[in-house]
Amino acid sequence: MRVGLEGRLLTPRIGGIGRYAIQLITAYAALKATEYPDLEPVVFTAPQTDRSLMDNLQVRFCERFRWSKSTVLRSSILLTVGELLERIDLFHGLEPSGFPLFCKGRKSVVTIHDVTPLILPWAFPPRHRRILAAALSRVGRQADAVIVPSASAATDVVRHLNIDRDRITVIPMGCDARFQPGVDPLRIAMLRQRHGIPERYALFVGTMEPRKNLQTLLRGFARFRAERPQDDVKLVLAGGPGWGQGPFDEIVDTLKMRDHVLCAGFVVDEDLPDLYRGAEVFVYPSLYEGFGLPVLEAMACGTPVITSDRSSLPEVAGNAALLVDPTQPEALAAALASVVTDEALREELRWKGIARAKDFSWDATARKTLAVYREVGGG
Repeated sequence: MRVGLEGRLLTPRIGGIGRYAIQLITAYAALKATEYPDLEPVVFTAPQTDRSLMDNLQVRFCERFRWSKSTVLRSSILLTVGELLERIDLFHGLEPSGFPLFCKGRKSVVTIHDVTPLILPWAFPPRHRRILAAALSRVGRQADAVIVPSASAATDVVRHLNIDRDRITVIPMGCDARFQPGVDPLRIAMLRQRHGIPERYALFVGTMEPRKNLQTLLRGFARFRAERPQDDVKLVLAGGPGWGQGPFDEIVDTLKMRDHVLCAGFVVDEDLPDLYRGAEVFVYPSLYEGFGLPVLEAMACGTPVITSDRSSLPEVAGNAALLVDPTQPEALAAALASVVTDEALREELRWKGIARAKDFSWDATARKTLAVYREVGGG
């Protein structure tokens, strides 16, 4: 079975979707070497494809269209042509924009991670929102099967895209084995030195964009600091810039938080586990997520988690995190105070999080995805 995959996503800087693409292909390569010798993933490379992420993997690369960075050109023409030239049996769009416009004669599967442009339209520039909404609608009609990462996302896809529920399969994301407890003081010290990170910190990891709700997080953290001025906990924000970040610096200055907030920028994958482990608490007050991979990674590292009580986040966190209303700064402040001051609560969240994270693996994600391929007749 030859499975076509868009390689434009294969870069860690895309965030959770990039992690999904990389880990799924890595798991496919492992299964091909042991149990599925006839499985042949074919990656259509793009200028941004990072081949080093797949070193020594049994993966076929199609380099014919590596020159094209255009999402529209690739999806409308090049991937369709590539399917024919590479004799693809099934194409899996790892997200809606990486899906061929025409898949006639071949089976197709698409992963819809979320429908954020339809849930939070104000969080996107108008043109970008229209393009994403059109892609979601198109692939929902065209694909033989739809994969989503959570039951919450499945409900949203049914409601907003009018896709029959029986065409949708829920397959959660996994958690890389690198994310596990075990603090190495020397590694943590070196990480702090490289990024200028304080000794005690609350952590946020994610793209700096409106749905991540950073303005409310800042206000909640400022309230926490005002109520507990004796605490020397800082707030570390780790993530690359997104669209519509808003007047972030102005809010920091208005709240007089310049000395208490560190924007660490994008942190490479190699540093992420230690960044999680070194934090006293991980805070993720996103307004909407299809899954919320950073929550799972933080729990796997043994870091207490505070996250939102909406969308997929309660589903991912289970009973292993404090859930708060992400629109209420006072709720965030109270949750932060509880975790920072209550050692018994920290330990409870730590062990519950570690146990919860063990329920998720990329091997399971890959096996369930291959089962979907078989169901639609891909091999």
